[in-house]
Amino acid sequence: MKRALAAFALLVASSVSAKPGPILFPDKFDPIGTPVQSIKTQESRTIYYTDTGEKGWSTILFIGGVGTSGRAPELVAFLDTMRRRLKVRIVAVERNGLGDTAFDPNWTFADYASEVRQVLDHLGVQRFSLVAISGGGAYAGHVAAAMPERLNSWHMLAAISSAPAGSAPCGVDQSALQANLAPQIEAPRVWWDMPKDGVSSKVRGFTDRTADEGARAFFIAGQKGDARGVAREYKRFCDTPADVTGFKAPTFFYYGEADKLVPPSHGEFWASKVRGPVTFRRYPGEGHDVQYRHWDQLLLDVAGYGASTLVCDNGKAHLVAGKVDPGKLPKGRSLGVCAWQHGIGAAGHG
Repeated sequence: MKRALAAFALLVASSVSAKPGPILFPDKFDPIGTPVQSIKTQESRTIYYTDTGEKGWSTILFIGGVGTSGRAPELVAFLDTMRRRLKVRIVAVERNGLGDTAFDPNWTFADYASEVRQVLDHLGVQRFSLVAISGGGAYAGHVAAAMPERLNSWHMLAAISSAPAGSAPCGVDQSALQANLAPQIEAPRVWWDMPKDGVSSKVRGFTDRTADEGARAFFIAGQKGDARGVAREYKRFCDTPADVTGFKAPTFFYYGEADKLVPPSHGEFWASKVRGPVTFRRYPGEGHDVQYRHWDQLLLDVAGYGASTLVCDNGKAHLVAGKVDPGKLPKGRSLGVCAWQHGIGAAGHG
């Protein structure tokens, strides 16, 4: 026993006195989020945008869903390492009455397309891929129609074409719609009530990040839950969709067949109008959060791998030529990076 205690004491003493190895100090700070920037437009309006900023990379114009701010791309930052490896840059232009951007009751889809053009010109971006999720789809249609010559490709994830005929937002006036939306706008966690068994169950911190995004969109400029911007967005979806019949660049559509909020019929509408090659990715049994669940496939499509599908095969991800029917994948295989096969502790955010 004495001998054992002496050996233990020697081990402790040596570990305490041991000098640490050389420390590698950083020469730059780690990113803590994409900063919000602003420009003054030719109409003397201040608009806000975010830009991950990597010059020379393939650029995405990201249009978030209803009621999202210019920092909405942070919601897909859980695959930022993959984005950087594929050399994809993300730019997002904030919309009317959300985040830092002032509300203008007369602002239109055409104004948004103009602001997008001015931001891209300011950044020196000539060519880009257009990416929209959910309610951003209606805006994307107008951007595609306004500047088709600048688009490398167009991608729609669970993105709308227009509000269904006779839908509630189209049948009420602006003030009544604001009153109906106010309780959700005043409580971002209620507004961002994501399915607990979807992306939120896989990506650590995703639920908290959505609440942060809601707070930014509805409170950051002192709006205190101002519902005007969101209500006007819903009313705007009642307008006639953009005419994209002249669009000839490649288009990609990603829709969940179980999505009751934005069913695949919205993607079918857009697909029937464009004149270029169409890739339609359908996901049986999946709902509205395909916009986040299949962000990995979108990054690949933007980066030029659109003829392949990303599959995780028993813990190892690889590309498979052509489209893959998710319903026919054997046991041990799934779509996307292998992180989706793991629990919430395995997929870090940011």
